[in-house]
Amino acid sequence: MPNSSQVDLIFAYRVVAGREALFEQYLKTVLPLTEAEEPYVLEYHLFRREDGIILQHERYADEQAIRDHLRVTAAGQKLWGDATELLDIRVVGPVSDAFLTEFTIPASAHFARFRSISRPQHHVPGTVAG
Repeated sequence: MPNSSQVDLIFAYRVVAGREALFEQYLKTVLPLTEAEEPYVLEYHLFRREDGIILQHERYADEQAIRDHLRVTAAGQKLWGDATELLDIRVVGPVSDAFLTEFTIPASAHFARFRSISRPQHHVPGTVAG
């Protein structure tokens, strides 16, 4: 089970027509910085649907890690905001009312962890780790 302080952000958005280059610059700015300098960002995944809608899943050590990520990657976050239209956001895990007030949009929802099963990420039953 994930640590009880971990917070997942799951959001859907689209890149605004004509702003694809801004979005690519966001990716080139934020992803390497996050990977190299932000150990409190535990996971960062982007998935694209055939119609171009992007689902992004981010997992943070805690609420403060989200704030730290936004501070460290502020230039990239500006690019993201200029390039995209946010469709929906879900917050999963413990966050303060202040956080929800600061970051909530009408299409968002907050979920508390209820039940969970987790396995080591790289273990497949019947295989030997190498």
